[in-house]
Amino acid sequence: MLYRILFYTIAGTILLHACQGKAKPKALDPANVTRVELVEKSFDFGDIKQGEIVGHTFRVKNTGEKNLFLLDIESSCGCTTANYTTKPVKPGDNGIIEVKFDSSGKYGKQYKVVHVSANTSQRNFELVVKANIVARDE
Repeated sequence: MLYRILFYTIAGTILLHACQGKAKPKALDPANVTRVELVEKSFDFGDIKQGEIVGHTFRVKNTGEKNLFLLDIESSCGCTTANYTTKPVKPGDNGIIEVKFDSSGKYGKQYKVVHVSANTSQRNFELVVKANIVARDE
């Protein structure tokens, strides 16, 4: 019984501390809002073989007067991941969002959405990747 209490206490403490580092801002400060220009909002990988991992880099340009912060990125599926510029993007500069799609276990037409949260007037925007998964040659 004592071990069980000790286990849950330690596990709870670890979870509490792990969650504190990724706190999302509750409100956007209007004084720090900027504008972003997306060269493209979607990318089609075309036909790819089942099991392939493909990637595409989206460029986001800060067209405003304040630094651009890419605050958080979430994908619509665990098969889609994104890495992005975590440093402030100065006015006139570009940031990147690298999206990777793992086609393992998928077949046919795929449409995956990446939700981006930033300090822009629209607050959130979406990027889309598409693919048509075909059978792997045996």
